[in-house]
Amino acid sequence: MKLPRLAALALSVTACTKPEAATPGQDSKPETAPADGNGPHSAAGGPTQGVQRVTECPRTLGGSESQIDRVISKDCGPVTVVEDYRVDNGSLTLEAGATLQFKDGAALIVGGSDTAKLIVSGTPQEPVTLTSASDKAPGAWRGVELWDKAARSQITGAVIEFAGTEERALLVAAAEVALADTTIREAKGPAIRIEGAGSLASFAGNTLRKLGSKAAIVAPPTALVGIAGGNRYDGGAVIQVEPGDLGASTTWPNPGVPLRINAEVRVDATGPERAVLSLSPGTELQFGPEGRLSIGGSAEGGLQARGTGEAPITFTAGDRREAGGWSGLRVWARGDVTLEHAAFEFAGGGDESSAALVVEDGAVSLREVTFRSNRAGVAVRGQATLRAFADNRFAATPRAIDLPANLVGALGEGNAFDSDARIVVAPGAVTAKATWAAHGAPLELVGAVQVGAELTLEAGLRVLAGPEAVLEVGGDTPAALLARGTADAPIELRATAGVWRGIKLYGKTTASTLQHVLLTQTGAEPAVWVDAPVELRLDNVTCSQCKAAVVGWQCGASVSQSAVLATDGTPAIDARPQGC
Repeated sequence: MKLPRLAALALSVTACTKPEAATPGQDSKPETAPADGNGPHSAAGGPTQGVQRVTECPRTLGGSESQIDRVISKDCGPVTVVEDYRVDNGSLTLEAGATLQFKDGAALIVGGSDTAKLIVSGTPQEPVTLTSASDKAPGAWRGVELWDKAARSQITGAVIEFAGTEERALLVAAAEVALADTTIREAKGPAIRIEGAGSLASFAGNTLRKLGSKAAIVAPPTALVGIAGGNRYDGGAVIQVEPGDLGASTTWPNPGVPLRINAEVRVDATGPERAVLSLSPGTELQFGPEGRLSIGGSAEGGLQARGTGEAPITFTAGDRREAGGWSGLRVWARGDVTLEHAAFEFAGGGDESSAALVVEDGAVSLREVTFRSNRAGVAVRGQATLRAFADNRFAATPRAIDLPANLVGALGEGNAFDSDARIVVAPGAVTAKATWAAHGAPLELVGAVQVGAELTLEAGLRVLAGPEAVLEVGGDTPAALLARGTADAPIELRATAGVWRGIKLYGKTTASTLQHVLLTQTGAEPAVWVDAPVELRLDNVTCSQCKAAVVGWQCGASVSQSAVLATDGTPAIDARPQGC
């Protein structure tokens, strides 16, 4: 939490001159900042007005310091911070080789009450060291706090050690902080916590090691943009993404360690334009059991996750490395998602409606995406749009795809499935011309499908039908069923258990064909029923283990048959109408 505005405290500073030039104990000599703008600068980037520049060496620091631009060089030797040292309406500059050593529980606090800036200018040969004055143990001192009025502070070439609380060693609540070539080690908890309006203008060449937390950095979803690769971490380290909202477009770079999400992160625009989260190639997102990424729930939101063959983007479980280890990614009605060269694994936790990717009325495009070891792969519901769905791979994910009947025809080519995978088709209507292709996994019909347009069943298609499954053609609008198998690749429709209800061609059905079709385990009515005045041609149609005839029709229907067979207990080839 941010510190409240503090009344001015007495500054505890014991001054000393540089060792080679003056007598210990001499008071520091402030200088007024030059008026030409070449002197110290404020956190806003302009010259600090009405402050004094101090270059003499303090022996100790503590309390609150205001209207001073203090510079400490390596010639000062170790300077002891005896209690919390607060910098407001001024700046603190630590030059190469400078050392601050902190008494137990002390901290450096910048910009808590007024505009201030911290400038650390170390080098690889002469780093600036911030360390403990006593115990060399994690948490011996509280660390560095850059509050919201310390914007554009810069830390380069620093070593921050033995610092922090269980929450952080370096707090960044200030905007556009630059952190480079800095080591944070032996911290009690995470190395860095970013909160509030805090952000990183740059973050490169840093080392975060020997930490008391697996999370090296803790940050809100809006603050990841500056954390790119090229930094060094402990083995198994993660960057923890706090729950919250992304209201504007942003890019999460690949930091080189996983991004850990333990609660819900939402991508919903707060302005007139869609908020789009872009993920960089090679990024790994790890999710806790309650972790979730939600797109377009309350406003326009988007996700662009375009990996490469060499650097895919991975969505995975952080704890339970098994199917159902985390919930999944959810796309709502106002969401739009593009996934390429990505992988989902160990997802689908929660209730039976969960899946690695759930699309609730939103729009999605998937190309070369792998789903492995998930309780369920892709679940598409409502008025969702499949802009592309091609060259995807489903492994160890038996319930590979759930989707409405109206979207089965939107499945593209090149998708690959394990032998036990299936595509579950929800009850509903097919309202536009479509082709149900043979994808290498059977379609599983769990209820009635009303065909209100021309539907083509492709050679080699396999359909598994539940007890309530039935294909109803031409009931309300003109429609046709064109089941065009071949001798080498027949179309198979069989029950999952018991019997199913078969195919019904109603009065608005136009000329239809069943060619090289195998029907299995239909119920008490003919496997294919034809109302008047429908025209149907059957060619090489077999009904196996059916409880009634292969085909039956009303007076006025036109049914032509060639090589129709009733096998394995099917009682008759046809049930002809009487009295026509």
